[in-house]
Amino acid sequence: MENLLKFMPKTKALLEKAKEPTYKDKIIQAIRTKYSVDDELAILRQRDTKPEEFKEYFDFVESIKQGLKEGESDG
Repeated sequence: MENLLKFMPKTKALLEKAKEPTYKDKIIQAIRTKYSVDDELAILRQRDTKPEEFKEYFDFVESIKQGLKEGESDG
């Protein structure tokens, strides 16, 4: 039992860290509020034939990334 108790704080800390979304997870979650995976793939596939649509998507993703970076520097 003593050995088990030694590892429990480490396990709890690892589990708490694992629950925190990563930077990448946060970006993907925000992208999904506007674009499905299928929509995103279509936009990327058609980036040369529909440059306006791609620019809108690209600007949206960049604004998400910028917002997350600003949030990290504030917190």
